[in-house]
Amino acid sequence: MIAKKVLLVGNFGVGKTSLIRRFVLNEFSEEYISTIGVRVSSKVVTYENQEIKLLIWDVAGTSGNEKIPKAYFLGASAAMFVFDVSRKETYLNINHHLASVKELSGLQNITIVGNKKDLLSEEELQTVINTVSVKIDLITSAKENDHVEDAFLKLTAQAIK
Repeated sequence: MIAKKVLLVGNFGVGKTSLIRRFVLNEFSEEYISTIGVRVSSKVVTYENQEIKLLIWDVAGTSGNEKIPKAYFLGASAAMFVFDVSRKETYLNINHHLASVKELSGLQNITIVGNKKDLLSEEELQTVINTVSVKIDLITSAKENDHVEDAFLKLTAQAIK
C-alpha cells in the first residue's frame, strides 16, 4: 500500500474540517471548531485497483494575510483549495491564494472545491460559478454529503499522477 500526503487549504470557516470528517468518519456537526495549526487524518481508499492511504492534512484556515508554515506543505502529493460558496471573501482573491499554495507546495495542479452548496439556490450558485476566476473542480456540501467522496477521489487521482 502506498501512502500519499494531501492538503486541504483555504480561508477559515470554509468547511475543510467538515469535509474531512464527512469523508473519513461519515459524520457532520454544525459546531464550528477552529483548527489550530494542522490536524492529520487518514483513510485508505481504493483507486484504480490499488489501495492508497491518504494522509489528509487539515491546514488551519487563514483570513488571507497570515503566513502558513512552509513545513506543512513539504512532501505533499496533492492539495485541495476549499472556499465557501456563500462567502464572497473566500473566493474573490482565489488566484492570489492559489499562487501562494503552489509556491509553498511546489504543486502545479490544485483541486478547487466550492463547499456549502446547501446554503444557496441553484441560481445563486450559478452566479458564484460565473464569478470565480478559476475552473472549479467540484461544488460540495459536507452537510448533505454531496460530492464529498468525488472531491477526495479527484484529490487521490492528483496524488498518484
